[in-house]
Amino acid sequence: MFQMLPSMTFGRRLSVWWSCMWRQTLASAPVWILGVAIVGLSISRTHSAAGRPPSGGAAALAVATFFVCLVVCLPIAGYMVRGGFAAHALTAPERLAFRQALMVGLTTFGWAVLAALPISVATMPLRHAGYPLAGQAIGWVLNVAAGLYIVLPRQARRLRLLAGEAA
Repeated sequence: MFQMLPSMTFGRRLSVWWSCMWRQTLASAPVWILGVAIVGLSISRTHSAAGRPPSGGAAALAVATFFVCLVVCLPIAGYMVRGGFAAHALTAPERLAFRQALMVGLTTFGWAVLAALPISVATMPLRHAGYPLAGQAIGWVLNVAAGLYIVLPRQARRLRLLAGEAA
């Protein structure tokens, strides 16, 4: 379930992970920047009194914008993961339909969240006991390891299935 086919060294696995990661980050950054700009402009136009917290409507807009940006980024992540795998000559379909890209994006985000939640819970005592930098550093290392050994194999399996090969 968590093996890469073909089997690869740590360095190659890290290279594939990084290739997918930077593609997803660069491709989805404009969506998130636009979302922050929309929320920021909305709050600045409706928030006239200095020192008063934003209204409930502004908070609802922020939450709605977050979910819209997340949904928009799902297929983007799928296309970028396929591009990362193809750049490393790993099994990937030549093209992805929108629905297929959405499924690869859901695989990516779903497994990343499932891996990140226990890591966040495990490092929380460090972050709240006066060692925030150590907690963040350990959390970052564990999240990268989870990306390499949990998320990446699931992405590879999904792409193999979409390419018509056996999982």
